[in-house]
Amino acid sequence: MLFGLVLAAIGATAALTARSLSHMVDAQAAVTDSLLIDGMTKDLLNCLLDVETGQRGYLLTGRPSYLAPYYEGLTRLTKSRDALAAALHAQPAAAGELDTLDKAIVSKLGELALTVTLKSEGRSEEAMNQVLTDSGKKSMEAAREAVRVLAEREARLTRLHLAEHAQEVRTTYWVLAASISLNVILLGALLLRMRYAAAQQRRSREALAVGNADLSRLLEAMADRHEETQALSDLSRFLQSCADTEEAGRVLQQQLPVMMRAGSGALYLFAASRNQLRQNFSWGEASFAACLEPGECWALRLGQPYRQTAEGVSPTCEHLRDMRPGGRADMDCLPLVAHGDLMGLLVLESAAVGGPPVTAEIMDHRRMTLEQVALSIGNLQLRESLRQQSIRDSLTGLYNRRFLEESVRREVLRASRLQAQGGTGGMALLMLDIDHFKRFNDQHGHEVGDRVLREVGQVLQRITREGDVAARYGGEEFTIMMTDTTSELGLERAEQIRAAVERMAIEALGKASGEVTISIGFAQFPTHGAGMEDLFRSADKALYHAKHTGRNRVVRAGPAMA
Repeated sequence: MLFGLVLAAIGATAALTARSLSHMVDAQAAVTDSLLIDGMTKDLLNCLLDVETGQRGYLLTGRPSYLAPYYEGLTRLTKSRDALAAALHAQPAAAGELDTLDKAIVSKLGELALTVTLKSEGRSEEAMNQVLTDSGKKSMEAAREAVRVLAEREARLTRLHLAEHAQEVRTTYWVLAASISLNVILLGALLLRMRYAAAQQRRSREALAVGNADLSRLLEAMADRHEETQALSDLSRFLQSCADTEEAGRVLQQQLPVMMRAGSGALYLFAASRNQLRQNFSWGEASFAACLEPGECWALRLGQPYRQTAEGVSPTCEHLRDMRPGGRADMDCLPLVAHGDLMGLLVLESAAVGGPPVTAEIMDHRRMTLEQVALSIGNLQLRESLRQQSIRDSLTGLYNRRFLEESVRREVLRASRLQAQGGTGGMALLMLDIDHFKRFNDQHGHEVGDRVLREVGQVLQRITREGDVAARYGGEEFTIMMTDTTSELGLERAEQIRAAVERMAIEALGKASGEVTISIGFAQFPTHGAGMEDLFRSADKALYHAKHTGRNRVVRAGPAMA
């Protein structure tokens, strides 16, 4: 009987204790959720401040490197917003406050994006005027107010949950007190209680061991993520410091295979014509096509990543059709997109058949890496395009006068050093002028005249060597700097250019436009000038002599022209 009473008392006590503990755990979990939501709202505001800081740094300095925290803040802001929305999903009453916060954030981001766009387009004054308006301040104050409202709401919930938790703690204490009293009265139940305590202790040790194992795995995962983030940051820093896309390709060839965690892969970038992608580099044992057209890849056609399984269930890209024998691994085609434009394509060999699968964490890391690579390549291509525009003549595609003079000055110094060291150091300067170009313009119109200038520019680009510099000096006048050349070779090349332009009139413009000829003045370093100004003066005098002795000829500078 006593044994039965003890069991009954223990059972009732255990049931009441379990109920109280369950309620206490629920109350504590609610408090934790409220505190977590409060932290998320503050982190969301901090992310918005980071984005604004990056925008201010870019506006003040104009350096693209200051946009790194701007875009990183945008990424973190999106993640923080999604996490907050998921946390408040179970609280329909908070939908209004969350919507107000979303509107404030969208308004603020719109203002920030507008100023960054204006600054990137060179409209700095408009960007600063936009900053000086009250729109950004009002949107930030609206965001802070929305965060404050959410924080107050969560604070009220936290106080309510804390009160419930305190009540459950008191209830648990009363239950435990009653249990101890009952067990003191029922001495026979002491042994059973000790055994129960021993069992509880054993379970606690087991739970602690499991928790420690979970914590160790979490720490390892965090360490891996930190290492990946650091590697991505280093890659971004190196890519931003590259001089051009060719150098960036060498950096990516070293870093990308390790960061992608793929046995084989290839990186393709669009050609200048945008109708073909060319392989920049590849790695691994798989063989990839040297080039492909955009229509040959489903990822480029769909505008999103595309996986082709080894079993051949999904349609196969044309550029992979010749390299997919049975038993190969799955292939991932990942587009590189920056600012809404396709930059290229990364083709990866996923985990081999029967090997470990590609986890969601790996895919997420690949996505972030590709976003950074695409953004860096896009910035490099934009920088190269701006540089070409600054040194090229827009009509003919030749170098402009400023670039020519800098090149001649540098080449004269180089040739002088070579001669001082006992080398040859020869160079030549050709001044070219289209004969009777004004009369040609008056007879056929400026549109045909511009076409003649373009055709002449193409002839010069085609005939000049890679180390030479062909430039439009002004109007219908052109200049060619020829490096490492003798007087005989330079005169021979000048005659080839003259004859090619004369043929061009028939082949490219047609007989109806009339004959187009050029006169050329030739000057050799150091025979006709030891400095840049002397060379230009000698070549110009030789050109003047060619124009006044019949045109359509090459004249070498000499003492008689002084």
